[in-house]
This record gives sequence, structure tokens and C-alpha cells, in this order.
Amino acid sequence: MGRDLGSIFMELKELKTKELEECNKELNITDYNSVVKKALMIYKHDLLESLEMYDLYLDQKETLII
Repeated sequence: MGRDLGSIFMELKELKTKELEECNKELNITDYNSVVKKALMIYKHDLLESLEMYDLYLDQKETLII
């Protein structure tokens, strides 16, 4: 009926990883003003927090399975 939470988290992790790569590329461009750079840094921080949350969930799920 529905997908399991683990597969949803894996898809989200892949998506957020791609977004993080794009964000890092944008941060390497020096043409932005300080406001845009700060916004990109905040976005990058949020992406990293999301990825850590997904990893934590997946690690806990694997521990429970074993």
C-alpha cells in the first residue's frame, strides 16, 4: 500500500545530497553579494542538518533490524 519510511528517507537523502552539491557550487561563485552568500550558507547548514537526521534514522533502523 505505502512505501516504507526507509526508502523515503533514502530518496530524500539523495535529493538533499544533490542540492548540497549545487549549493557548494554556488558558494564557490564569488560574484554574489554578502546577503546572498549568507542565505546560501544558511541553506547549506539546513541541508547538512537534514542529511545528518536521515543518516541517524537509517543507522537506528539498521540497528533495530540487527
